[in-house]
Amino acid sequence: MNNTNKPLRIAVIGAGDWAREYHLPSLALIAKETAIEVVGIWNRTRGTAEMVARQFSIRRVYNDLADVLSDEHLDCFVVLVNSNVLFEIVSKLLVRGLPIFTEKPPGKTYQDALLFAERVKVPNVVAFNRRYMSINRRFKQMADGIDNPYFAECHFYRNERVYDHFVRETGVHGINYMEYLCGPIVAVRTTRGTISNNGAESWISSVVFESGINGLFKFFPCCGSSIERYELHGRQTSIYLHCPQSYTSDHPGRIEVHEQGHVISALDDDAGEGLLSMGIVDEYRDFFRAMAEKSDTASNFGNAANTMRVAEAIESGTVMGASYFAGTHLGGN
Repeated sequence: MNNTNKPLRIAVIGAGDWAREYHLPSLALIAKETAIEVVGIWNRTRGTAEMVARQFSIRRVYNDLADVLSDEHLDCFVVLVNSNVLFEIVSKLLVRGLPIFTEKPPGKTYQDALLFAERVKVPNVVAFNRRYMSINRRFKQMADGIDNPYFAECHFYRNERVYDHFVRETGVHGINYMEYLCGPIVAVRTTRGTISNNGAESWISSVVFESGINGLFKFFPCCGSSIERYELHGRQTSIYLHCPQSYTSDHPGRIEVHEQGHVISALDDDAGEGLLSMGIVDEYRDFFRAMAEKSDTASNFGNAANTMRVAEAIESGTVMGASYFAGTHLGGN
C-alpha cells in the first residue's frame, strides 16, 4: 500500500460494463484506505469514457492510447478490455515500464499469455478473482494442511451460457483456482460432448498436476445448475467448497470438512454480498502492496500462462502431456 501523502496515479483503459459495475467502485473503496487516484480514462468509444468519467469524478478523458502513453504523471495502468484486444493494448503500454493490472484472461491465446509471462517484469495482477475471495482463501489454507492429497475435482456449471470459447473466457477461472490449490497442471485429456438441442459443447477432463495429484474438471455451459464447486481428497480428509461467485446459486458460500466418513465441520462464508465478497477489492490491495514492496502477487502473468495452456487444450480436446497418463492411478503424490 502507498503510505505517503502522494496518491498513486492510475490510468484506466476500458470503460465497459465490468469496469463500471465492479472495478471503478472497487477502486473507490480502496481510495478510502490508501492514497490512490484515477486521473484519467480511455475507451475506444469516447462518449462512453466521458459518461464514466462524470460518474466517477475522473478528471481526464484521454483522446487515444498515444495520449495515455504520453501522460508523464502516471504510476500504473488498469486495463479492463476484451481479451480480443488485450494483447495489442498491453503490448503498447509495456514501453512505459509501469505496473499493470489487467482483467482475465491474459490475452486471447496461450501464446499471448506466454509472451506476457516472459516480457512483463513489473508488478502485475491478472484478475482471476477466485484466488482473492475470502472463503476461497480459507479453502486454500485447508488444502495446504491435507496430508498427501491425491485427487481434486472442479464442477463448473452454468445455465444457458452459449457463446464461443466458454472454457477460455469463463471456465478458465476454475482451472486457475485449481492450479492455485494444487500447483501447475502438466497433463490433460478431454472428452467433448454436444448438447443436442442447441449445439453447445461440454467438456470432461482428466488432469494430472505437477505435484502428482490427479484431477477432474467438468465444464457444462448449459445445464440445470449454475454452480462452482471444488473438492480435494486425502486418505482420511476430504474438503468441499461451494464457491459463492456471482452468477451462481451458492450464496452464502460454504466449506465442509469430512474425516473418516463423517462431517466434522462446516464453515459458511461471512463476507456477505457485493464487491468485498467477490475478491475484486483484494485484487487491488494485492496490486498496490506489490507496487510498494516490488514483490509478486497471488495472480499474475507468470502463473496465468499455464492456465491458458490448459484451457486451450481442454477446449480443443487436445491431449497435453500424454505420457503422464500411462499407468496413472489414484495413489497420491
